[in-house]
Amino acid sequence: MAGTAARRYTQPVWRAAFGLGIGLLILVLTAKGADPKQVWAALETIRLPYVLLAWLTVVLTQLAKAVRWRRLLYPHQTQVGNWALAGLIVIGQAVNFFIPGRWGELVRAYLGGNETGIAKSFVLGTIAAEKLLEVVMLAVLAVAVVPLVAMSGRNVPGIRPALVMALALTIAVTIFLAGRRVWLRLAQRAMARLPEATAQRWQRRLNALLDGLAVLSTAQAAPAIWGWTVVCWALAGLTNWFLLLAFSLPASLLMAVFLLVVLQGGVAVPSTPGKIGVFQYLCVVALGVFGVPSAVAFGYGLVLYALVVGTMGVWAALALWQRSWNLQRLREASSGLVRAGE
Repeated sequence: MAGTAARRYTQPVWRAAFGLGIGLLILVLTAKGADPKQVWAALETIRLPYVLLAWLTVVLTQLAKAVRWRRLLYPHQTQVGNWALAGLIVIGQAVNFFIPGRWGELVRAYLGGNETGIAKSFVLGTIAAEKLLEVVMLAVLAVAVVPLVAMSGRNVPGIRPALVMALALTIAVTIFLAGRRVWLRLAQRAMARLPEATAQRWQRRLNALLDGLAVLSTAQAAPAIWGWTVVCWALAGLTNWFLLLAFSLPASLLMAVFLLVVLQGGVAVPSTPGKIGVFQYLCVVALGVFGVPSAVAFGYGLVLYALVVGTMGVWAALALWQRSWNLQRLREASSGLVRAGE
């Protein structure tokens, strides 16, 4: 048993090390196309007041997500403050960002259930609803912004596949939300073929998901939820915009939002731990569409990474320290939540 447990915890470490090596290789290859002197020159002339404003919007984005999460918990009420809820959000983000496997949602559901007193299954459903909101916003912005960038005479690589995927996601989400009861009946018929214990476990998970999604069509909560979702994305766009001003680039909202779409779409795909290398490469590609030199775009990617990922990592570490939790306890808690189907 000890050998099995050791292998179970060693394998993710090796996967993380391999992924980190790939990320560093991508980072080196991305930096290779940029003149180090020009990168340093861009960093030397950065305007710190705008960097501070960009960092402030990073923090405010997480607080806005916390306010939205409180609305997603409707009709349940919680005495947990927005700052504490934001701490749970960044813990989940950090776990997803730095640890192989999508453990962040489970960790957040476990801690959120403990602290709010709400059933963990329902909390997990609200997190699923949150992810669905992000998919909708990403798809809508892609459909709106990418054609505008192309119409301005700039070459956008892979524009057609991106638009087709965005439209397909929008249609799929609409169909899913409109036919929740139909999908539930179909799923119940499919689960009837499974062993009883397995069917019951998946039934609980499905009910939790649908309970969390139901709030999106509730008149008392849905307007606020969608409104705060727009606020979250607007603040994230402002982060990019302020940083463009910090680098004395010809900043525009179109440029900031296009970068946001590329980054959100790119980092959503499973890749390297911490998205290191991938994050900077996406910045170089997205800003290159607007004619930003690769050296400046690379420096921009480094600073934006430090602001977003650095803030998230420090905030998550402080939140875990405050709760006296460590990574092993997080893994055990999320594993237990999966086994129990809570």
